[in-house]
Amino acid sequence: MKLLYDLNSLRPPRSGIGYYTQHLIEGLLRQPDVEDIAGWVGSTVFQGASLDALMRTDAALGKAAQFSDGLTASMLRAARHVPGVYKSRTIVRNIMSASARKDFGSRGYLYHETNFVASPYKGPSVVTIHDLSHRRHPEFHPRVAVKYLDDGLPPTFRQVGRVIADSHYTKREIHDIYGLPDEKVVTIHLGVESSFRPYSQEECAPALDELGLRHRGFVLSVCTLQPRKNLRRLVEAFARLPADLRHAFPLVLIGADGWMNSALMRDIEPLANAGQIITPGYVSRATLLKLYASAAVFGYPSLYEGFGLPIAEALASGVPVLTSNVTSIPEVVGDAALVVDPYSVEEIEAGLERMLNDEPLRNDLIAKGLRRAAELTWEQTVQKTADVYRSLVG
Repeated sequence: MKLLYDLNSLRPPRSGIGYYTQHLIEGLLRQPDVEDIAGWVGSTVFQGASLDALMRTDAALGKAAQFSDGLTASMLRAARHVPGVYKSRTIVRNIMSASARKDFGSRGYLYHETNFVASPYKGPSVVTIHDLSHRRHPEFHPRVAVKYLDDGLPPTFRQVGRVIADSHYTKREIHDIYGLPDEKVVTIHLGVESSFRPYSQEECAPALDELGLRHRGFVLSVCTLQPRKNLRRLVEAFARLPADLRHAFPLVLIGADGWMNSALMRDIEPLANAGQIITPGYVSRATLLKLYASAAVFGYPSLYEGFGLPIAEALASGVPVLTSNVTSIPEVVGDAALVVDPYSVEEIEAGLERMLNDEPLRNDLIAKGLRRAAELTWEQTVQKTADVYRSLVG
C-alpha cells in the first residue's frame, strides 16, 4: 500500500488530531505491506527522511510555530469569526496541494484525511470523523466553523470509500444525521501513548515545582478553553467546595486559549487571584505527562465528546477521573470513572468533594482506570485502520 495524508494538523501547537495523525503514520511505517507514506503541508511534500523528521520534531514547521502564541496568534484566533476565512483557507490549501494530490493519485496512493473535510482526490480515500458536535451543539462553535463543516462534510462522504469514527457513539451520529449505511462507517477507538503512565513523585517534582504544585495536591483539567468542555460549570462547582478543599487542592486548567470563553475568564479571575485556580495555558508534552500523573483528581465534565482522548490519557496516568455520563464518554471509561450529569453543577460539586475526601474510592478508580487504558492502544488503532485501507485497495 502507498498512503497519502494532509499533514496540516501537525502544525504546532499540536492538538489531538495532530497526535492522531502522527501515531497513525508512525505505526503504519512498521506495517509490512506499506510501501510508502507521503503527505503535504501547503505545497511542501514530506516523504521518507523529511517525513521521519517531521514525526520527531516540529522544526520542519518552524514558520507555523511562531503563530502558536503572542499577538499574531490572537489575531488568527479572532479571524475564526470572520465570514469566509475557513472557506478561503481551504481554497488556498487546495490550490497549494493540487499538484501533489494529482501526482500521488495518478500513482495509486490511498489518501486518508484525518481531519474531517477531505480535499478533492481522484483515487481511493478515507476520512476520520472525530465527532459531530457542530451539528448537535452549533452554539459551541464559531459560525464560520459550523458552515465550513456543513459545506465540507457532504461532498467528503460522497468522495470517500470508508468513514472511520472514533467511537460507536460517533458512528451512530453519522448514521442518524447523514444517513450513511452501516457498512461504510467503521468504529476504531483511539489509543493512548505509552508515555502516559504513572510516574514517581521524584520524576514529577521539577514540573510541579515550576507551577508551585504538590504531588496529589490539585485537581486537573486538560482541554482547549471552549464552551463544550463545560469549564464554566466545573469552575462554579469548584468554587462551591469548602474553602479548605479549594486551598488544599487548587484547580489547574491546562490548554490553549479557545473561543467564546470571555465569561469563563471572568469566572476564573477571583479564584485565580486567591491562588485557587492556576491557568498555565499550553504546556510542553513532557510537563503535561507529569501533571497528569501527579493530580489528585482529573475533572472533565464535557458536554459532548466523540471519544475524549484526555480522559483515556488520565486513566493511563493513574489518576482518578470525574467525567460526564453523556455522548461517547461512558463507552470510553466503562466503570473506571465517577460519572456525573454535566449539566448539574450540584452533581459536579458533589463528585469533586466525594473524590477529594474518599481515598479508597480514588484508589479503586485508579486501578480500574489503568486496566481500561491498557485496552486502548495505538497498535490496535493502527492495525484496524490498515485493515480499512486493505479493504479498499486489496
